[in-house]
Amino acid sequence: MKKSIIYFSAFLLALSTFINCSVKDVVDDLSDTQKALDCARLIEDIDEKWDNENRDCDDIKSDVAKILDTCKDFISEEQKSQLEFYAANCDTAN
Repeated sequence: MKKSIIYFSAFLLALSTFINCSVKDVVDDLSDTQKALDCARLIEDIDEKWDNENRDCDDIKSDVAKILDTCKDFISEEQKSQLEFYAANCDTAN
């Protein structure tokens, strides 16, 4: 009887460890997905600001710096190059 309780306890411990690890992985994946969506929204917003005839270059440069800092793991090299172009070539005359 004692051995079966020990085995059952070990089984429950192993099962709870497995479930906790799986839940943590799912939570991490959801967090990364949310961050990627937030970055996509920021890039969409900055594209709209760039196309605005009365653009605020200080605002664009600030947004570019923020995106490059917080979204570096979620943007492509092409998006990074586009953002760097916005920051380097922003003036209100365009």
